Amino acid sequence: MRNIKWMAGTCFAMALAFLAWGCAGKAQKAVPFEEVKGQHPANWIQVHYAGYAATPEQCQTCHGSTTNPALAGGISKVSCFTCHPGGVDHPAGWADPMQHGRHAAQLAVNSSDMFAMAGFARCAKCHGSNYDNGPAVSCKACHTKAPHPAKPWTGTTLAQPNHTQTDVSNAPECAKCHTAGANSTMKPLTTPPAGTAPGCFNETLCHGTNIARP
Repeated sequence: MRNIKWMAGTCFAMALAFLAWGCAGKAQKAVPFEEVKGQHPANWIQVHYAGYAATPEQCQTCHGSTTNPALAGGISKVSCFTCHPGGVDHPAGWADPMQHGRHAAQLAVNSSDMFAMAGFARCAKCHGSNYDNGPAVSCKACHTKAPHPAKPWTGTTLAQPNHTQTDVSNAPECAKCHTAGANSTMKPLTTPPAGTAPGCFNETLCHGTNIARP
């Protein structure tokens, strides 16, 4: 009788353990939400796309359609189109380098542009810190010559690859290869103080303060 009770207790404990494990697995896949406060974590605005890319339907549960503004908002009354006026995905024609190249590497064309927040940091949110390790498709699947396009990439017009139009927020990415003028014929004239953040015109990369900004 004692053995039967022991076996029954063991089986019951194992069943509870498996149940808890299953719930934990589901919780890890779920979008983080603080039920007491009724909101996402404080940093959610910076990292939410990864959650969306993994399980778009979870966002739709509360925010409604992510493709039709008329059906957006959902039970939360917060539409994705409030911040993404053109939708959460890339617009038609995005594969054209003249589209996504300008909005990633180069400065936004104008302030009214929905992609005015240009720079590689924007790409990294979906494509990963190495641009091939995020929830979205690898950038390197097409950009086999990354990080620079085929030479010459120092053209003088917007129609040509032109790094003078590069968004200055990309400086940390440039620093991975060009700190103190490495891998470049341009060398800074002075050495900035230790800890200086990478910048296009502060002697940390290829150019110094003597270079006229575009």
